Amino acid sequence: MTKYVLKRIIWLIPVFFGIVILIFSIIYISPSDPAAIILGPGSSLQDKERIREELGLNGTYFQQLGNYLYNLCVHGDFGDSYVTQVPVISSILQRLPNTLLIGSISMVLVVICGIPLGIFAATHQNKLGDNIATLAALIGVSIPQFWLALMLVVVFSSKLHWLPAFGVSSWKSYILPCIAVSVSTIAGLTRQTRSSMLEVIRSDYITTARAKGVSDRAVTYKHALPNALMPLITYVGSELGVILGGTVVIETIFTIPGIGTYMTSGINNSDLPVVEGCVIILGMTFSIVMLLVDIAYAFADPRIREQYSKKKRKN
Repeated sequence: MTKYVLKRIIWLIPVFFGIVILIFSIIYISPSDPAAIILGPGSSLQDKERIREELGLNGTYFQQLGNYLYNLCVHGDFGDSYVTQVPVISSILQRLPNTLLIGSISMVLVVICGIPLGIFAATHQNKLGDNIATLAALIGVSIPQFWLALMLVVVFSSKLHWLPAFGVSSWKSYILPCIAVSVSTIAGLTRQTRSSMLEVIRSDYITTARAKGVSDRAVTYKHALPNALMPLITYVGSELGVILGGTVVIETIFTIPGIGTYMTSGINNSDLPVVEGCVIILGMTFSIVMLLVDIAYAFADPRIREQYSKKKRKN
């Protein structure tokens, strides 16, 4: 088990460098001129050339990439914002907790709502409850996040005045963003859980358990659900990337100071270090989540543990 976890952790190293090199290459070929962004309109060619020299932008692609990797890996330096001249890493660390909090709360909502609804639909197949849950899931998947967020603001903020429409003034400020982010994922997980449970419920060992007089609750939660978890773990882990991507739009709508709004402002202002830093942080966050998914596989599937324990005994 330890060897399995270490192997997955080591794989994060090439993933990290792949993310950094890819986003750096995209930024490198972009037509934006950092010197013009820093100095503003009307600056002279001499001043622009001086700024390019100070930033090391006159070097070749590999020279610039090497300097960027050195500063990032050795000093943890993403560079300074072209607009505010503030280190990007300090701004990210201030905003990252808001983004992670929205993502974490949303994933909790997804799991505690999506899996029970999917189990209910599967155990009541072709009945009224199944039809209602399936229809609700279809509607939830079809609703765009930004439209749902705007409708939530109109209803609960503008009309009812129950919840704040923007900013982070209290815990209530996170309710609408988390709902807007999680609804489509809850719907998707409901459909995935229903499909996985139906496939397992039709298995011979489930029929045998029922023939032995095992209660429906025990059949569902002790026999069927554990064997349906593997695709659900995969879905939940991959959907976190969708949630993190969705926070870019949701944070902008609700004016939440998170990574999403920071990256959006960086894109609008052609602030390349900000865009690079945000993409790298979000990419690594998603990679760590997928690492946790791989570890969850080992706990959910005894075949993985047995595979590595056999290798250990042979060695």
